[in-house]
Amino acid sequence: MQQIFRQNIRLFSDFVRNRNPVNAELIGVAIKPDGYYLEKKKELFHNTLHIEHTNTIVTAKIINPHRQITVLKVSTQDWSLKKHLYKLNDTAAFVLLAKVLAERCLQAGVTELAPSSSIKFGSEFPKHSAFLETLTKNGVSMIEI
Repeated sequence: MQQIFRQNIRLFSDFVRNRNPVNAELIGVAIKPDGYYLEKKKELFHNTLHIEHTNTIVTAKIINPHRQITVLKVSTQDWSLKKHLYKLNDTAAFVLLAKVLAERCLQAGVTELAPSSSIKFGSEFPKHSAFLETLTKNGVSMIEI
């Protein structure tokens, strides 16, 4: 009985390949990178959300710190967003940026994010609060499990 089971597993593994490298992260099996023990700030998550804003543009990036790659990037410099905005760095720009980022995240299979230290919280930063609120309303959770 065990011999037949082993042959079936070998036959099955020849035909089925895991083509999704993020699959282990999505089902919660992958080990989160914990960094070097001398580091002051340990980042125990798979995807981080970074917001960079200047006087003229706003950029939102999702970065995987373990692989050091940018997973998704949305900016108000993109022509498809720029033509719908009056100013490229006001609250409406942050809200539109969050909607587009949430849509692209869900298309890419990224449903959970951890906010980085570049995102400021509180009543002093209403644009960031509006961004995070819009992101969670559109289906992206800000807590990684």
